[in-house]
Amino acid sequence: MMKRRILIFLCSILAVAVSVLLAVAVFTTYYYKDIFTFGTWINGNYCTGMSSKQVSDLLLQQYTYPSIQVQLLGEEAQKLDYQECGVRVDYSKVVDDLLVQNTSWAWLKRGNIFKSFEVEPDYYYDLDIMRQKLLSQEWLNDNIYDESKTVSIVKTLEDGFILVDETQDLLLQAKAVEKISNAIVNQLTYVDLQEDCYANVPYSDKMLATLEKWKGIDAFQGFEFVYDFGDRKEIIDKGVVSDWIMLDEEGYIVYDKDNLPVLDEAMIEEYVAYLGSVYNTVGMERSFQTTRGDVVKVSGGAYGNEIDSKTELKYLKEAFLKKEKEVRTPKYLSEAFVKGSDDIGKTYIEIDMGNQMMYYYKNGELKLDTPIVTGNMKRNWDTPATVCYVYYKQRNRVLRGANYATPVKYWMAVHGNIGIHDASWRKEFGGDIYLTDGSHGCINTPLEKVKELYDMVEIGTPVIMFY
Repeated sequence: MMKRRILIFLCSILAVAVSVLLAVAVFTTYYYKDIFTFGTWINGNYCTGMSSKQVSDLLLQQYTYPSIQVQLLGEEAQKLDYQECGVRVDYSKVVDDLLVQNTSWAWLKRGNIFKSFEVEPDYYYDLDIMRQKLLSQEWLNDNIYDESKTVSIVKTLEDGFILVDETQDLLLQAKAVEKISNAIVNQLTYVDLQEDCYANVPYSDKMLATLEKWKGIDAFQGFEFVYDFGDRKEIIDKGVVSDWIMLDEEGYIVYDKDNLPVLDEAMIEEYVAYLGSVYNTVGMERSFQTTRGDVVKVSGGAYGNEIDSKTELKYLKEAFLKKEKEVRTPKYLSEAFVKGSDDIGKTYIEIDMGNQMMYYYKNGELKLDTPIVTGNMKRNWDTPATVCYVYYKQRNRVLRGANYATPVKYWMAVHGNIGIHDASWRKEFGGDIYLTDGSHGCINTPLEKVKELYDMVEIGTPVIMFY
């Protein structure tokens, strides 16, 4: 009897438990009918209690659209985002299906109340829109295949005549767009257009003739020559040599009987004249920084560089015809102590006639300074303001004029019959002596100072004389 009562009691408890479980199941099924159940993880997100739309929106926010690398011919690959090509993704359907599959009872099948899922979105695209998007890309509109493309010879400022061949490696746009579209549809991340999306326009007879002429022009311009002017160099390259090709009245290249361009010798002469206009400094006006502190303008004189134009013209023609590669220092009719635009340099004699002082600088360092006496202004024997140079040196010379013969121990000729020399007959130098009792134009210098200068100065040293 006791056993029966126990059995009835246990069955009652079991019935109550089952009823409770059924009630809980019914409640949870009803409660979670439109939301995800307890313990649900999707793509790493805890989704319990979330609706299908909430989960879809969350996953969409976290989604990163893939991109595709498009390799062009001879260029860096271009990057395209799928979204940029009209592709869109949606998680709604896959999440809806997942919600339907995961009821409150689903854990019984799994044997685990915790659920973790990895889902991929559905991809949507419109091929027409995709193609339009691709056609809007600038790099898919460059160098497109066109039967009208041709070959031409063009003159440029820096590189002279160049060959412009538009016919090679042209993009087959429609084929390229189709290939990229297919790659995106198949969710690829790389597509190579180099092998089958380019073509060349066949050369016509006219284009072949142009290519043949180009060989002669290219050979004509194949001349490398450099003139060294000290602080500057003149490079004769294609940009220069192209101007030496003869042109007719309409500006077209003149060819000889062998279909080679003709040399215009007058243009070489013009180039040599240009060198003279830039680098000849004889007689030019110079700005000079004086020891006294100001800047003076001094012009005229025989000092400076003057290119031997005849010699250089002949040499340059021969070098061009032989196509010799060379760095050349030009020949000069007159050659300054220093080459370049600053042909005075840092070693020179400065004669400040306004202050009646003379200075000698060597490599920028003052080596000598002394008072002097220059030409007598009252008698119009003024020493000229000019830029000249020491062109002759002599010991124990007799200076002769219309009514005098004066021996000096040190003589340095600088400008015609004007020179720097000692004047033993003078007891004083400097001041205003030159105004009424100056020299015949020479630079009278104390004996001990002119001796020092004579021993230091070289032939060719520039002399700047100014008031």
